[in-house]
Amino acid sequence: MTRSDGMLRLLLVDDSLTEADNVTNTLRSAGHAVRASREDTLNGIEQALAQQTWDLLICRAALTSVPPRELVNIVHRLGRDLPCIVLTSGQDEIEELYNLGMQDVIPIGDSKRLQFAVQRELQSLFNRRAARRNERALRESEKRSRLLLESSKDAVAYMHEGMHIYVNSAYLELFGYEEAEDVDGLPILDLIAADDQNTFKTVFRQFSEQVESQSVHVSVQGVRDDGGLFKADIEFSHAEVEGENCTQVVVRNESEHEDVNSDQLQLLRDHDFLTGLYNRVRFMDELEKVAGRAGDSQADAALLYIVLDDFQLIKEQLGVAASEQVLKEIGEVLRKGIVDGDLLAHYADQVFTVIVNSDDDNYVDERAKAYGDIIDGYRSQISDKPLDIKCSIGISRISETSSKVENILNHADKACALAQHNSDERVMRYQAPTIELEEAEFDEAASWKPRLEVAIEKQNFTLHYQPIVSLHGKEQELYEVLLRMIDEETGDLIVAEDFIDFAAEFDMMGVIDQWVIPNALKSLAEHKQRFPRTRFFLKLSKQTICDPTFIDWLFGLLKEHGIPGESLTFEVSETDAMANVDETKATLTKLKEAGCEFGLEHFGSGLNFSSSLDLLDVDYLKINGAFVENMANDAENQAAVKAIIEMSKNAGKRSIAEFVSDANSLALLWRLGVDYAQGYYIHEPSGELNYNFEDDDF
Repeated sequence: MTRSDGMLRLLLVDDSLTEADNVTNTLRSAGHAVRASREDTLNGIEQALAQQTWDLLICRAALTSVPPRELVNIVHRLGRDLPCIVLTSGQDEIEELYNLGMQDVIPIGDSKRLQFAVQRELQSLFNRRAARRNERALRESEKRSRLLLESSKDAVAYMHEGMHIYVNSAYLELFGYEEAEDVDGLPILDLIAADDQNTFKTVFRQFSEQVESQSVHVSVQGVRDDGGLFKADIEFSHAEVEGENCTQVVVRNESEHEDVNSDQLQLLRDHDFLTGLYNRVRFMDELEKVAGRAGDSQADAALLYIVLDDFQLIKEQLGVAASEQVLKEIGEVLRKGIVDGDLLAHYADQVFTVIVNSDDDNYVDERAKAYGDIIDGYRSQISDKPLDIKCSIGISRISETSSKVENILNHADKACALAQHNSDERVMRYQAPTIELEEAEFDEAASWKPRLEVAIEKQNFTLHYQPIVSLHGKEQELYEVLLRMIDEETGDLIVAEDFIDFAAEFDMMGVIDQWVIPNALKSLAEHKQRFPRTRFFLKLSKQTICDPTFIDWLFGLLKEHGIPGESLTFEVSETDAMANVDETKATLTKLKEAGCEFGLEHFGSGLNFSSSLDLLDVDYLKINGAFVENMANDAENQAAVKAIIEMSKNAGKRSIAEFVSDANSLALLWRLGVDYAQGYYIHEPSGELNYNFEDDDF
């Protein structure tokens, strides 16, 4: 059973009391303790779903006042993980009902099948709920472990055979190191004063020989990176990391005696120094709790994602100090607008977040409007010029089917982005895809499958080339290879953006890559006879990256065409690379061994794109074109591009800006220091390799 009390909460959608009683009696005869409620209008169903948690919904297909399609849309919109079973007296509508997403379609009167279907769906629901609880428990456990280590004022390290394999921030600070890599693999003995090393080794040896021993302490002189000494109390205890036995080391500086009130420490950890509101870490903790309650079907809530519009321009006008004062004042006026049940936080630079503990959409909309009005009414005394600060607000419902923190934040962010681009609506609510939208997307995908199959069979493809020109990078003759599909009926060229996602969905990209790469290498070999400095950028799909035969096949082609690996740079999207990081790293290593270079395409798409550079040793970062396109008129995009360029320089990578569409953007990119640029403003893709790199005026 799905609940500890053994009760089955059943929502019956039927206008016949007799039919509803028949269903209830059928389930009770199968041993279910049923608590049923009956509704026969869309409004009544929506209220019932919003006000209570249900385990099962059974509806009769012939009910004209409640079309099954509308019923499913309500369940999706409210984010309910609710199995839906339809009872029908006809055969013609069965396929259509299944296509709507019903868990089962059962003939009226077939009691045995209904009992079986209900038991199956309840067990499945129980498993999903248990999985969500376990996933949250695991996340909480991992988070507590990380926070315990990283926020601990004690210096903590883990060692294997006397070598450091992990250190926390306090450990680095205590010993005067800046990066964890500085001590990775370093013997702990190197951090002990020479006069105390024999004592340390004796105690550590005795501890190591007693596998089940309790923790052991030793007092020695610790050595900082600059050679300074301090009196250290070192505690050893046995531990296990990723299945391997190791030693946990806790080092305390006996030379210092801190006497800080624990409540004060907690206050500092939980609150943002600038605004005094909850900081991002504390907010995420609270969001986890609220999402956990929603995932356990206890209570729905909503997240408001409030972004100050054009704040980057305000920062440029006022400077950093004055703009921080603006944020502080906005935080103060927002705090005054809090009502019971709201939790307000300063999430990021120009982003404030609010958890509204209510499942009433109308009330949540009112709270969003109230916070928007507060910001509209804010008047700053900082500048002589009046600041007209506006905001955009995205709303994400926190529900049973939307209880992952990452999804909740993504949904709110997407809704906020829609609000920013909609001049008529400041507040937008994230809407889950409706049945109609899903069907339209399914129909479009289905229509592409035969077209792609014909194109692959008849090799109805051609290649175009777009130059990549140097702004600050090394002068090179670079072209990106772009795919075009030839329409079988009209002969028109179809750009890859129109069909590539469908090809990936149908697992056709590997076959397409096997057409593109040989034809590109043939073209490159011919062109290099006159222009030997030419190099190609070639895209690799996820399917090809994960193909273990790809490297040997590629090396055979390079040998066949007499092309050195240095003439090729392979690109993979950042999203695909991070989703298949092990395969990408293996492929990247082998390509580099052959002299090829590697680039991340659409860089900046990921939520935490700096982690991509930590995991992948790439040569080029191609900045997401969505940031570059029309960046001259968008301060937020400018800030994103600037951050990526600076990140690439700090990491020793070369940056490429794609989708350069106008002179202002190109000039701005030059000032920001991007290495290379590509786009229609520079040169449109062409079937000919005819760009004159010597005439570049950039």
